[in-house]
Amino acid sequence: MRRLTLIICLLISYFIPTFGQSGHTTDLRFEKVVYNFGKISIDDGPQKGSFKYKNISDKPIVINNVISSCGCSVAEYVKSPIKPGEEGEIVVTYLNDQGPYPFDKTFTVYISSSQKPIILRIAGIVYEKGKTSAELFPNKFGPLGMRKEIQNGGQIEQGLQRSESESVINLSDKKVTVSFKNVSPGLSIQIKPSTLDPGESAIISYTINTKLAKHWGRTRYYASFVCNGVEQKKKFITETTIVTPYTSLTQEEIDNGPRVQAEKSSIEFDSAKVGEKFNAKFNLKNIGKKKLIIYKVETNGANIKITCPDEINVGEKVTLNAVITPKEINNYEVFTITLVTNSPERPLVNLFVSGEIVK
Repeated sequence: MRRLTLIICLLISYFIPTFGQSGHTTDLRFEKVVYNFGKISIDDGPQKGSFKYKNISDKPIVINNVISSCGCSVAEYVKSPIKPGEEGEIVVTYLNDQGPYPFDKTFTVYISSSQKPIILRIAGIVYEKGKTSAELFPNKFGPLGMRKEIQNGGQIEQGLQRSESESVINLSDKKVTVSFKNVSPGLSIQIKPSTLDPGESAIISYTINTKLAKHWGRTRYYASFVCNGVEQKKKFITETTIVTPYTSLTQEEIDNGPRVQAEKSSIEFDSAKVGEKFNAKFNLKNIGKKKLIIYKVETNGANIKITCPDEINVGEKVTLNAVITPKEINNYEVFTITLVTNSPERPLVNLFVSGEIVK
């Protein structure tokens, strides 16, 4: 066991220095982009880390959004403008609720002065403690327990497939035989072993095949648990983001593909009232060499209605109009609009509208 732990520690220490920062901008300079928690006990509870930064530009910068790669980690950050020369920090919390495993999570940071995000990483090793099965697997699906309510299927290129696995445990005091029904097209799923004694765990293996059901952007797949012949009310859910193929393309194909350019990727407003509609417009242009297709437009809620062409010809300029109806009072709200495109360079384009929401 000591040798295994040492090997894992050495692997983490070896790989961490190679983690890069995607689209790093010099406007908001971070002291470091990787935070290593090292070895922590699952008894220790949530763990906090800090990424300190400084605005080295000559203009205010706003952190529009910080997106975690999973629900096991969260970020806190200042949402007001960061003045030139001003320093601050993004405080991240690893919830430490995933069990005794090595972890490696990312935070994607979007700022107002750059269209490309900054990637921050946290990593470490969590070792065992005397937690009950119900505490380790708090999300119940009938007699079964899982760590998460919605599983993360990651990002998949259209036309490809991705396989993942998750642990499940029998929390009841009786033997349970598990199967699945009402499985979404494009999802295949199985469990081994299929019969679990009380307290016994199993592995759910599933594969998402985008060839069998064509979707774009954020997509959920479902399957009903059947335990001892009874279909459970709560379903197995996995969520993935499906994007245009790009890893198999040559550099020439990427250079000759469509490319979207936003005149500005963020819009700031002074204030807006709850329940009152307001407009935000983004000017887009296809500066690539092929027609740009917008497969899907996604938003982060708040009743946002989008008007935008599905296609943009080479050299053509268009306007995306967002009609936003704020729902709640917030000192600093960020509305996110994501375009799912056929651009191999930027399959996902994020636009932001931010400001204060008042009564």
